[in-house]
Amino acid sequence: MSDEIKASLVQNVIDKKFSRANSEFANLMRDKAYSAIDDFKNAFQYVAIQKADADKKEADKKEADKKEADKKEADKKEK
Repeated sequence: MSDEIKASLVQNVIDKKFSRANSEFANLMRDKAYSAIDDFKNAFQYVAIQKADADKKEADKKEADKKEADKKEADKKEK
């Protein structure tokens, strides 16, 4: 075999190993990124704004109902 063919064969083998290593490295980094994102998500407690708004509206409604009931009671006492 000529030196050029040997060099070509060796280069092809090295290239395939680098390609495989690059794909494995990409998979490893993707997995690390996903795990980091999951850790970040788990570090915080998410509060839905809609839920807070609904709770506030419900509390306001209860307060308004209580005021109305108190007003009716006061009207009854006046009579």
